[in-house]
Amino acid sequence: MSADRGSAFLALWNGIDHGEVRAEYEAWHTFEHVPERVGLPGFVYGRRYAGEDGYFTLYGLQSLAALDSPAYADVIANPTPWSERMRPRLSAFVRRPCVLQAQAGSSWGTALTTMMATTADPEAWSLLAAQALEQAVQQGRLLRAMAGLVPAERSLRYPVGGERIAEPVAGETTVVLLAEHIDEEACTQGGQWWSGRMQGLHLGEPRKALFRLQSHVERAQLPVPAAGRRAPLPDLMARYAIR
Repeated sequence: MSADRGSAFLALWNGIDHGEVRAEYEAWHTFEHVPERVGLPGFVYGRRYAGEDGYFTLYGLQSLAALDSPAYADVIANPTPWSERMRPRLSAFVRRPCVLQAQAGSSWGTALTTMMATTADPEAWSLLAAQALEQAVQQGRLLRAMAGLVPAERSLRYPVGGERIAEPVAGETTVVLLAEHIDEEACTQGGQWWSGRMQGLHLGEPRKALFRLQSHVERAQLPVPAAGRRAPLPDLMARYAIR
C-alpha cells in the first residue's frame, strides 16, 4: 500500500430524511463538512459519492490514530452551527473505520461499488482480497480497488446521525471492499467478479451499493487555517436557513 495515501480509511454511508434538504446537504457537505474533516491531523483526502439510496463518503487516513486525536474529538463534540443543523437530517447512518489491507490501481474512477460483509477468517480474507483486487486491476475489470478490515473496538465509537450500533459478534470481523471503474456498468461487473472471488470467505451475502463521484478534496490542496479549526461558513448556511 502507498505510504502517502495512508494505512487506513473511514467509510460512511447515509441517507437524508427528506428530499427537500438535498441541495442544502450537498452544499454543507461539499463546502464546509468534508474540508473541515480533511483539514484535521492524519486525514489525507475526502470523497463523496451519491447513489439511488443515499450517499457514501470515503476519508483516507494516515492511520486509525487520526480518529483518536483531540482535534477529531473536538469536531465531534462541538459541531459547527451548520453541522448541528444537518446532523438530525441524516438517516441510515453507517460508520466503519478500516485498516487498509490492500489496494491496487493508480487512477480514481467516477463509479464506485461498495461491499460490506463479515468473515470468520480475516487473515485468509486479506490475502485473497489482495490477490483478487490486483488481478481485477491488471485484467481491466476494475480501475481501482481497496480492501479493509474493521477492528471490533472501532465499530462502537462516535455514533451520530441515528446510527444503530450493534455489539460485535465473537468470531466475526466486518470487512469493506471498494471497487471503482469509469462507468457504472463496468463497475458493477467488476465488483461482482471480485465479490464472487471472495464468496467462500464471506458469512452471508455482502451488502452492496452503487455510487457516482460528486466531489473530492485533498488535504494538500486546502488552505492552512491561521490557528485551530477551519472556520465555519455561516453566510452560506444562511442562504438555506431562510428558505
